Amino acid sequence: MNDPIFSRPYPRSLSLGKASVDIRPMTATNAGAFGLFIQNMPEHDLLFVRRDIRHPKVIAAWMDALEHKRFVSLAAWEDGEMVGCGAIVTDPLSWSPQVGELRVLIAPHWRGRGLGRALIQECFAIALGFGLEKLTVQMTVDQVAAIALFEELGFSAEAVLRNHVKDREGNVHDMALLSHDVAEVQARMQTYGIQQALER
Repeated sequence: MNDPIFSRPYPRSLSLGKASVDIRPMTATNAGAFGLFIQNMPEHDLLFVRRDIRHPKVIAAWMDALEHKRFVSLAAWEDGEMVGCGAIVTDPLSWSPQVGELRVLIAPHWRGRGLGRALIQECFAIALGFGLEKLTVQMTVDQVAAIALFEELGFSAEAVLRNHVKDREGNVHDMALLSHDVAEVQARMQTYGIQQALER
């Protein structure tokens, strides 16, 4: 797939341990697979998204946004099953058109195997192609492993939003906001090459 919106060719096949996944752009035709993937995710892992993406209308809106290129999303597939996805959400009409919000979701049985890192790196390449200057990511503060991964990849904590989201049981949760200077990655790319830069 050589869509000019992407700076790298897809699909991309990655070997992660004894298994392999194919990463390719998500399209509106993936609505059914995406819905199944989301329904199998723990609710707590979805609290960072502003709307409940398990709802059919929200899934439809997500697919419509992909269809009209209002944001881009990558999906990871294993034997025809979606096992992870990453997205970069931007708003060119806002006061922060240079900022992209990064969203990454990994199926529970694929966590700890390097898939999250791979999707984040792929999204970095997209952000660089878009000319974005900054990426942000949000998650509940108890997602310690995810926060550690993002920090390892160069994200820094900017804020903790107290009592920012409420789950279906009425429990409130704090959200951590982290960010990354994409321009700094661009500088490393010029010095070391894209793969080395994305792995730092």
